[in-house]
Amino acid sequence: MSSLTRTLSLLLVAAVARAEIATQPSDRFAESIGVCTHWTYPDTPYGFAFEKVKQRLMQSGIRQVRDGFSQRLVELGKLGIRATVLVDADKPIAASLDTIKKANAGGARIVAIEGPNEPDLFWKNNQRSYAGQGAEQGDAGIIAGVVAFQKDLYAAVKADPELRALTVLGPALGKTYGYDTKSPFGKGALTDFVDWGNFHPYPGGNPFSNPFPYAGVEKHTWHGGHPSANMDESPYAFDVYAPPFTPKPMAATETGYSTFLDGPSEAAHAKYLPRLFCEYFRKGVQRTFSYEFLDEWNKPGDREANFGLVRFDLSPKPAFHALRRLLALTAEPNVRADFKAVPLPGDLTVRAAKGFDRVQYVHHFALQRSDGTFLLIIWHDIALDDTSHKPWRRVPLAPPMPATLRLTKPVKRADIFIPNDGDEIVQTFANADTLELAVPDRVMVVRLIF
Repeated sequence: MSSLTRTLSLLLVAAVARAEIATQPSDRFAESIGVCTHWTYPDTPYGFAFEKVKQRLMQSGIRQVRDGFSQRLVELGKLGIRATVLVDADKPIAASLDTIKKANAGGARIVAIEGPNEPDLFWKNNQRSYAGQGAEQGDAGIIAGVVAFQKDLYAAVKADPELRALTVLGPALGKTYGYDTKSPFGKGALTDFVDWGNFHPYPGGNPFSNPFPYAGVEKHTWHGGHPSANMDESPYAFDVYAPPFTPKPMAATETGYSTFLDGPSEAAHAKYLPRLFCEYFRKGVQRTFSYEFLDEWNKPGDREANFGLVRFDLSPKPAFHALRRLLALTAEPNVRADFKAVPLPGDLTVRAAKGFDRVQYVHHFALQRSDGTFLLIIWHDIALDDTSHKPWRRVPLAPPMPATLRLTKPVKRADIFIPNDGDEIVQTFANADTLELAVPDRVMVVRLIF
């Protein structure tokens, strides 16, 4: 063997040896998933059917909720449900924090505190203002008042030995801002007063991108409705709403889809919602709350009434089952605190399918359980609807995208699951170092045991 051939061979071996996919502990993904709730709304199932709603929540496997304060968080906390609680200027900060401390002492599991919800919408409507503790109360200007409130809230939480371990989230804006108008908070305005930033990046389109036809949609990113439209190639949501918190990581305390008559079908919703949680996790969003757990009213034509995973009659939508199965595969709530995931030894190559050549729309991340099992989560984030039509127009289904997972050592067994379709294993590989995958328009889980 010549010296050149030997050198090239060693370089090839080194390249193969370095082939790996970064991983995170599996339960970190499960911990990132939450739902918004409204336990104090008496005219909705949250209020008049609490016991049945509680049962559905436990069945779902979701263990994070986001809401204003309610005594029901104590009962839910005793069942392991963690809560992010909104704190606003309608009450003194000290009183709100005292309520939270008492609730946690009684069994609640409030793990995070969120600043004022969409104050650019609600402070004026609710005639709220804040000029800082110790100052005369008055209208300091909505944005200046919110910043002052958040500063005092953060300082109060971090100064309290009983609360300082809680995560403090910033206030999320409610209006739509763009690259020209930008966030009214300004770059870095809230960085020092949060642990996590916060936004409400509801999918449905991204007009702040270059339009192009794809997958049966004339302006795919504008009107595709898929979860990554404002998060990935054209990350408008990050570009506009994250700068006030930079470099702190982001949380999304509201996002999701309504299955009202003019929106996505329940079948599309079932594909979109697990993909949404996966997209946000992949992009580093610390916690994502789908708005919301159940349909508040029996009004099929009302967008606000149909955001739930569960219908008004408390029957699960298909998305409930898809998410429940995905959580069953990934959750590991009792993992030891010192567990650290190691990289998955391999790499992934995606190829075009007929009529679908944007292979960058196949997204993935990898997890590892404490027993060493790897989970490759992979999906094709393609549009299922055209949101420029009313109701949303269904577009032709995309064929599976071919992908090859090459491993640097053979896997003893690999099992394929598609949570949307059921609990069963749909394909198995044994003693293989190459897995040929067909990536669908819904989340697929590849479980690898070496």
